[in-house]
Amino acid sequence: MPNATTPEIKPPNSPREAIDAARAQVQVVATETIPLAQCNGRVLAQAIHADRDSPALDVSAMDGFAVRMADLIVMAGENGLPVVATEKNNEAIVGGGATNVREESAGMSEAMIGHAQIQMRAGHAVRIVTGAPIPIGADVVVRYEDVVVNNGGVRLMIEASAIKTGANIRRRGENAKCGDEIARAGVVIGAATIGAMASFGVAQVVVRKRVRVALVTTGDELVGAQDQPQPWQVRDSNGPVLKSLLGAHAWIEIVSRTHARDDADSLADTLTRAMDIADAVILTGGVSMGHKDFVPQVAARLGARTIFHKLAQRPGRPMFAAVRPAVGAIAPRLILGLPGNPVSVMVTARRLGLEMLGALAGISTAHFAAHTRGVANADNATLPMWWYRLVGESVNANGVNELHLLSGKGSGDIAAAASSVGFVEIAPGQHTVGVHNFYAWKH
Repeated sequence: MPNATTPEIKPPNSPREAIDAARAQVQVVATETIPLAQCNGRVLAQAIHADRDSPALDVSAMDGFAVRMADLIVMAGENGLPVVATEKNNEAIVGGGATNVREESAGMSEAMIGHAQIQMRAGHAVRIVTGAPIPIGADVVVRYEDVVVNNGGVRLMIEASAIKTGANIRRRGENAKCGDEIARAGVVIGAATIGAMASFGVAQVVVRKRVRVALVTTGDELVGAQDQPQPWQVRDSNGPVLKSLLGAHAWIEIVSRTHARDDADSLADTLTRAMDIADAVILTGGVSMGHKDFVPQVAARLGARTIFHKLAQRPGRPMFAAVRPAVGAIAPRLILGLPGNPVSVMVTARRLGLEMLGALAGISTAHFAAHTRGVANADNATLPMWWYRLVGESVNANGVNELHLLSGKGSGDIAAAASSVGFVEIAPGQHTVGVHNFYAWKH
């Protein structure tokens, strides 16, 4: 029975509750500033704001001709409008928040990308391309598809009444106004975010430091992949799996990968060294009910507080999570103990561990939201707990990708896992008919 100084730990009722319980106990890592070219996959620590309007002035949305609305009737007439050859113009043009001077040479009749606005004359049309500044005085762009060009003139081939003021013009600031938030803190930076930051002049980016993760495999039975094991020995797959699954993320840094034998003192030394260099330590094995399963008691011996031990899930029921509180200037350390069977390690690391590490990186929970998908060979099997079922993927006769359940032999069946693309999460008491959260190994 728990005593007055050791309150009973209420186990979470769902993966979501387990993740939230861990997120509440950890501290986000510090920030650093890095060049834009190096920030792909890192976590944005400060919101990005537009440093100017986008677009910075009115620009054409189409290739065609810029004209005045008042000249559309003439443009629709038999002779159309002459295409202007702009005269030499030293007039100061205001655009994009700055004063620019464009000197035009006689004979130039096109509004060009990369040049300031030009002044157009009434009763004329100006050739324009997509993205070019709208000439001063023009209030509509007529598409090439809607005109015929003959002898230096351009004639409208559709009804003038069909064209509205502002047609085919992208207005200054319609994408974003100066000062608008473009990207929020907590997002994992990808190509689109990088493009936006480059567009708005963010050459140095404030990001979260990488979450340092130490991996510890436990078990007297483990040998390396290069070894020839005895029948009672097992090659370690858990270390390589976790390095691959977690190390694929740029916001995670695997700082060490060690092995501890089934001995409490040896494990304590290994875990202490791991916490000295890492923000989180992930162990495999040693969390079940055997007399050699030392992880929970060693974590407690080193000052860690248990967040939960055992979840109603398959595979991975013995999973353990704890946090060692801050020690002086050293931030809290997250300790995750995953069951030793390889499929259990893969599933629990992907479903729970990755998002828990995301909390240290300051990543929002929305980033980890699953997609819902059905399975082609759904069955009526149920469990009174959360059930993670391995799935493969294939293309059906209609050319549609579909998931299908794999017939694995349990949490030790790494051979079945090798042909899987991930797993579906089945809630307690439910069967696989319908749609369920799908978690791909590659996130």
